[in-house]
Amino acid sequence: MKTKQLFHFFILLGGLFLLTGCDLEIQKPYDFQPEVFPLATFEDQTVWEWLQTQQSPNGLAAVDQYKFDFLIEAIQLTGMQEEFNRKGDKRTFLLLNNNAFDDANEILQTLTGSTKGSLKAANAARLRNVLMYHIVEEYVLQIPTLEVINQEYMFQTMIPGEDGLIVMKRNDRYSISVNNTSSLSTTARAANVRSHNFRFNNGIGHILNDYVRNRPF
Repeated sequence: MKTKQLFHFFILLGGLFLLTGCDLEIQKPYDFQPEVFPLATFEDQTVWEWLQTQQSPNGLAAVDQYKFDFLIEAIQLTGMQEEFNRKGDKRTFLLLNNNAFDDANEILQTLTGSTKGSLKAANAARLRNVLMYHIVEEYVLQIPTLEVINQEYMFQTMIPGEDGLIVMKRNDRYSISVNNTSSLSTTARAANVRSHNFRFNNGIGHILNDYVRNRPF
């Protein structure tokens, strides 16, 4: 008698399990998508034209750290507008936002001794070298240029010779790092790209929060 009751109990338990279990959703297949975002396209504008649309409302008096007021001032002070405005170029512009200028140990303090004010007190030749180092003579995309993960790719910036060498590589999340290497001088300074692949009429742009260098400017 007890055996029969146990048999009925397990039959009932199995039925309840089937009734409740059928409410569970079937796991959907996971479609892995690598972090390669569509290119931000500004092909009707040069880098210089685009920068004019990226200024803080109150300028240097109250900068938005992700705008480009200091970079615009640096380009004007060094007379390098044409380098950022020549149509048809195929170069890479490492675009330095305001944070790369007025944060501690960034460009403004390095060249003027202060984290406030403008770049007018900076040595013009050194400031020009800063800008030249952040223009790479080749068109560098995450893919296909930096094809192999964690492989170092060396390029020449506008600064001639060994002082103008720059190294880029990307990780398995497709983020680009700059000068994260032991292949350059011991004075090299590294940074990670904040925003990638801004496509302009005269090249490709990647935005940096920090400046980079091979040797001191």
